[in-house]
Amino acid sequence: MSEKSEMLERIFVGLVDQSWQRYNEDIKNKHMDDLLVGAVIASTVAAGYSLIDLNSDGVRHYLRFEDMDSRERLIFELHNLAEDTVTAKVRGRWARTIIGYGSPSKNAKTAWSVLKAEMKSSFIVDRNEPGVITFDADMTSGYIYAQVPLLLNLDRYFGEGYDVKYDLLQRHTQAAIHSLKKYLQGRLK
Repeated sequence: MSEKSEMLERIFVGLVDQSWQRYNEDIKNKHMDDLLVGAVIASTVAAGYSLIDLNSDGVRHYLRFEDMDSRERLIFELHNLAEDTVTAKVRGRWARTIIGYGSPSKNAKTAWSVLKAEMKSSFIVDRNEPGVITFDADMTSGYIYAQVPLLLNLDRYFGEGYDVKYDLLQRHTQAAIHSLKKYLQGRLK
């Protein structure tokens, strides 16, 4: 094989390698929400909760967990904000999340009064702003929830390839749940 032929082969192999890198980057960005859903399920189940509901409209993913002993519930809404590579490179890989903590209400009157008070305050506060804790009641199941929207930098939770930093994700999730539980208990007093 001639020197020129070998050089052209190396160039071709380099082009194929570059193409695969870009292709894999696109695939990872598109599937980052799937990775996040799987990581949240794995870390929450490891914390002792059972997955009781999973719903998705293809863009937003809704998960509900329950501690079968205490009957406490956790809810998650997950939305990948950077599925395309350009957005991911310019703005970073971020997800809009809502994390919620719920407990069964002893009576419907309490749940209704919490919900009514929250509906009044929703006219003042933008419920979508990060860190704004809101309350909701599910009258059919008798649960009252405290929930908070957060923007999460996905690069903090996912390493190279598809490695997940479960300890960090679980620690951050537990911190949010701990605070929401405190707020909810304070609201019900």
